Amino acid sequence: MNTTDTYTFARTALLASSAAVLSVIECMLPELPVPGARLGLANLPVMTALSGMGIGSGLCVALFKAFIALITRGPVAGAMSLSGSVLSTIVMWAVMTYDKNKFGFVGIGVAGAVSHNIGQFAVSFFMIGYAVGFYLPYLMIMAVFTGTFIGFVNSIIVPVLFKTNINYYRKKGE
Repeated sequence: MNTTDTYTFARTALLASSAAVLSVIECMLPELPVPGARLGLANLPVMTALSGMGIGSGLCVALFKAFIALITRGPVAGAMSLSGSVLSTIVMWAVMTYDKNKFGFVGIGVAGAVSHNIGQFAVSFFMIGYAVGFYLPYLMIMAVFTGTFIGFVNSIIVPVLFKTNINYYRKKGE
């Protein structure tokens, strides 16, 4: 394992642990106006991993976040977190791959939040049935607001981390 691989592994592990901590903290915060809606703080490390290290690291962080939901809140929360996290990670990666500059972090955040809610909705639809159908429009409205917030925060975080990466590689001569 070379230095770059070790650095990527360590950064992915740090982001995964950050996602776990943010997920637990977010459960302690009061709910948003729509019951069950959350701010999505645990998605910050996922988006950061995608931006800086690609789909592999992003999926690792998302899967770890879902595992933490499973062991701290049970199988239903774990399944919903898994479906939402994996779908949103793939969608955010696709948007970044298509043209990150066209959409910006806010657009990527909104795409991630909307797809996260769709993934969670699919699981709840499978478990409960048609009764949850009325709830989707409310979740989509909240996703625009929460995705905008997460994208804005990441637009501040990622450039700082990217600058740190450049300084690290310059010192190592890679």
